[in-house]
Amino acid sequence: MSDSDFGRGRGASCPLHPDHLAQRTCTRCGNFMCDTCSEHGTQAHCPTCREREGLGRAFPLDRENWSIGGLVEVCWDRFKREWVMLSVAALIFFAASMMGSFLSQMLSFVGGMSGSTTVIVLTTVVGAVASWVIQGMVSLGITRMCLDVLQGQRADLGRMFSQLSKLVPYLLTTLLSFVVMFPVIILCVGVALAVFVGMSGVSLSELDWSSSESIAGTMTNTSPGVFLATFAVGAGLYIFPGMWLIIPLVLVQPAIANEEAPGPVETLKRCFAAGKGQRLGMFGTMALGVVALMVGFILCCLPVLPALGFFQLLLCGLYLALSKGAEEV
Repeated sequence: MSDSDFGRGRGASCPLHPDHLAQRTCTRCGNFMCDTCSEHGTQAHCPTCREREGLGRAFPLDRENWSIGGLVEVCWDRFKREWVMLSVAALIFFAASMMGSFLSQMLSFVGGMSGSTTVIVLTTVVGAVASWVIQGMVSLGITRMCLDVLQGQRADLGRMFSQLSKLVPYLLTTLLSFVVMFPVIILCVGVALAVFVGMSGVSLSELDWSSSESIAGTMTNTSPGVFLATFAVGAGLYIFPGMWLIIPLVLVQPAIANEEAPGPVETLKRCFAAGKGQRLGMFGTMALGVVALMVGFILCCLPVLPALGFFQLLLCGLYLALSKGAEEV
């Protein structure tokens, strides 16, 4: 059943729960599903299909029984089965990222050739947004692939391009996420700047911000210890309490990719509900994923492709585990 079929069927009752309205369709058989059948959006197949093919056991973890070790074990098992296609998807993601960066640079170059400050600013902003959109849509695509793999399906490259209809929700959710992060950024920068001023004795009001020579002279006359202390304070605050407060935002992309009609506010609520009481485990999982990516980079170009695929599996598995049974706050 296509999305248009579902659109015409909005308001229909769920076949298994007639007193509930259908909210989505089963991606296998096309039957309508209510929130109960889909376990509040965490299942792409209806209960009948899950029972028939064992898909209900495809992802065995939830917020009650998950652990970092268990998540790695489940994701590694799925990764071994589909690592080739996931690596190809990672390659497509890198190619799209390069294309987005190239487009951004070309627009900036064209703006620079015009000699107009207004045109330069406009082309730079348009280029940055275009690059952001391209990378975001492809990133949602590989996320959707990983969700399919974890839910017992095969990795389908066609799913890389299945998220274009979610462009507006993605942009709005990303902007809303930045609004949530902004106070944390201000806190980190403000305290770090206060440390710099206090240790260096520099008066920000007397500093000539329009003169690069004045700024460079101030930097030269400041001891390395001041910069080290400033960085340590800023980075420390970003890790705690900064990341501790906003780490549920790492679940935004899986939350968007897993819903047919994601809303920005509802998506953030779902992510913070999933992260409630689980921040330490989330931090450990993300740290493990970053280590895997770093190892891939250190080992040169090719290993980073499967490393990215595995990292995305970990992220999607984390969302599936924590969102199952979570209540919105």
